[in-house]
Amino acid sequence: LLRHSGLSLDPRTRTVTLGRGELELTRSEFDLLHALLRAGGGVLTRAELVRVARGERYRDDSYVSEADERAIEVHLGNLRRKLGDDPRQPRWLVTVRGVGYRLAPPAS
Repeated sequence: LLRHSGLSLDPRTRTVTLGRGELELTRSEFDLLHALLRAGGGVLTRAELVRVARGERYRDDSYVSEADERAIEVHLGNLRRKLGDDPRQPRWLVTVRGVGYRLAPPAS
């Protein structure tokens, strides 16, 4: 299990729980959240996240267009909405302007 600020992700069962409830995530949303949790607070670029969403985690040579990067922004916006996360005071997902995304510091 991967845990962060009350959020739990189980890669084996592909389930995400927040509090007592299970979140209904798309495959892409789940994979993106999984990658961000595994990065442990490290920044993942939009291009890296595109490869995650495509299932190309280990290929660095694939082309990533601006449209692909915008699609990641949409997926992460939907994920934020489902998490109830506020981009101005994020609990889980932080935008690193001009670069990508990372996890917010753990809640104390």
